[in-house]
Amino acid sequence: MHELASKALFATSMQHVNAELCAARGWMLHTVEYPVVDVAFCAPGRTTLRLLVRAEDWNGQPPSIELQAADGTPLTKAPVAPGAQFHQGPHPSTGKPFVCMRGSREYHTHSSHLTDLWSNYRELPEYTLSSIITQVWNSKVPKAA
Repeated sequence: MHELASKALFATSMQHVNAELCAARGWMLHTVEYPVVDVAFCAPGRTTLRLLVRAEDWNGQPPSIELQAADGTPLTKAPVAPGAQFHQGPHPSTGKPFVCMRGSREYHTHSSHLTDLWSNYRELPEYTLSSIITQVWNSKVPKAA
């Protein structure tokens, strides 16, 4: 993917992530600058989860999503949430827990999913960059008791 095309697709995919949407969802945007989105999900009733999304070569490749604590430290253990999108790992490439869902680089490069090609999803509306981030947000990691 040509870098200028990737930057344009990144900007288009993130254009709807504005202050109003973030306020409604309890998102805190730390960075949205190609190729990085650094966002924390910090709504009341939820454990804060921060994502460092690296989308170089967007959308030729899916974004890499690093799970982080509120302070930006990489998690050593994936959060517990309904569904199976968080995997304790370690991922063979990163050595860390990871987002195990279609649309994340860690999913598509894991040996269990090599036949589930990113090219099957990358043009679908539910696999824009902002939609992938929304899917992770929808995991709704509950507040620890």
